[in-house]
Amino acid sequence: MQDRPFTDIGSALASIDGFSGLPEDFVLAISDDMQDPMGAGMAIVADRILARGWLPAGFEQREGFRLYRYGSQDI
Repeated sequence: MQDRPFTDIGSALASIDGFSGLPEDFVLAISDDMQDPMGAGMAIVADRILARGWLPAGFEQREGFRLYRYGSQDI
């Protein structure tokens, strides 16, 4: 996991694109400040996740951010 939650979409997308392991090993921390009411920011993140063939596997709310986990589509 990165040192701090991401606060901008570009950095979160770069982290997704740069990851080379299994989706089950990838954890994405997203700041609550990036959670807009319409969900547009997370829709962009979800689109990138799905393009990699990953599926959301839930999140855990922490103080000031959410910790997202993923899995592969063949689970």
